[in-house]
Amino acid sequence: MATTTFVDKVTVIPTAWCNAVDNYAYGYESLTTTKAVEETDNGVTFGLNLVGGFTVTLPTIAQAGAGWKVKFRVETAPTTAYIITEDTGTDTNVLTGGFSSAELTDAAVAAYSAAFTQINFVANLAVVGDWCTIECNGTRFYVTGHSNVQAGVTVT
Repeated sequence: MATTTFVDKVTVIPTAWCNAVDNYAYGYESLTTTKAVEETDNGVTFGLNLVGGFTVTLPTIAQAGAGWKVKFRVETAPTTAYIITEDTGTDTNVLTGGFSSAELTDAAVAAYSAAFTQINFVANLAVVGDWCTIECNGTRFYVTGHSNVQAGVTVT
């Protein structure tokens, strides 16, 4: 009689993997210092985890390409801003989109612009749980997000 050995799937499932259909990696990275996000970070959620804040630079539009997507989530409220910026050496004003806010009583958008270079999770205003998702269509980065305090996120 043959025996079958079962493997605990929890120990063999990687924390990040790649889907061959759309080359979309899944994973999480806790950030505590400046980061240059790369095209290989497609699909990653980044936790922003330093009270002192820092800057994150996105890849160029050409590097990211259509279908590239990342998420940033405030996991430690900053006393110095978290700044997410485009690669200003190559791209200029390629971010577009806006943020909703829990404090808004109407359907207004907390921060919206058709062309900006950076997202600021504002010092002493951004709180744990604020987030943004950035998607690329090969021409622009499209930003959506939410801030629990209306002035917690700005764009410039």
